[in-house]
Amino acid sequence: MRVLADEGREAREDLQVRSGEGGGVEVVVACGASSRGPADHLRGVLGELGAEVLVDGVAVRPGHPQLLARLPGGTLVVGLPGNPFAALAAAMTLLVPVLRGMRGSGVRRESSALAGPVRAHERDTRLVPVLRSGRGAIPVGHDRPGSLWGAALAEALAVVPPGWSGEQVELIELPTGG
Repeated sequence: MRVLADEGREAREDLQVRSGEGGGVEVVVACGASSRGPADHLRGVLGELGAEVLVDGVAVRPGHPQLLARLPGGTLVVGLPGNPFAALAAAMTLLVPVLRGMRGSGVRRESSALAGPVRAHERDTRLVPVLRSGRGAIPVGHDRPGSLWGAALAEALAVVPPGWSGEQVELIELPTGG
């Protein structure tokens, strides 16, 4: 693992070295540079390097300003949001599937009823930290983008689509601390 520079010019040079001939890097993960603010250089750097943007944000909360791009040499760049829970959510919904796809490994699908109050977002999918129980998935709360408290208490993220009205939801298993 190597930390990339957080300034445009240095980040561009780092990405060129990592993805160039002999770089041997298949995936670069950048955290905190995927949004469109004045301090977010990733999109500009990728444009300068001629990257093909494959995913440019998703309709999910938290974690919407995620990014997936392919550099001309084939290296994938995954941009995660800077807020901790948003970064975890983006990692679980973008980075983990990319890595599983590269390994050729499948994913176990799980669904559950929600055994507790959850408010659906009007237009975006919500990711809600939950614990599994015999009654269904229990929301643990503390699911603000800047806090990992809810995720630390949870076993999975419930995928609550916009307009959700009580039907079963998909669960994304969170890694254990062991």
